[in-house]
Amino acid sequence: MSVSTVTSKGQVTIPKEIRETLGVIEGDKLIFLVEGDRVVMRKVGSERLSDILSRRKPWDESGLDFQRRLREEWRKL
Repeated sequence: MSVSTVTSKGQVTIPKEIRETLGVIEGDKLIFLVEGDRVVMRKVGSERLSDILSRRKPWDESGLDFQRRLREEWRKL
């Protein structure tokens, strides 16, 4: 377990062992999700939502199937 301190600017240093485990390097984008009383940090993949949407053809799948697939893609980020 590691502990970080929040600076006056609201910044937190990600401990080295966590950066190494996630493969986070300078310039990477991270997303923060609030789940109950926890914050989950995930590294954003190189594929953006707009890239996923651009591959979809309207006749490929129903709207509900598309939503499910989009949720699964988002969880991978």
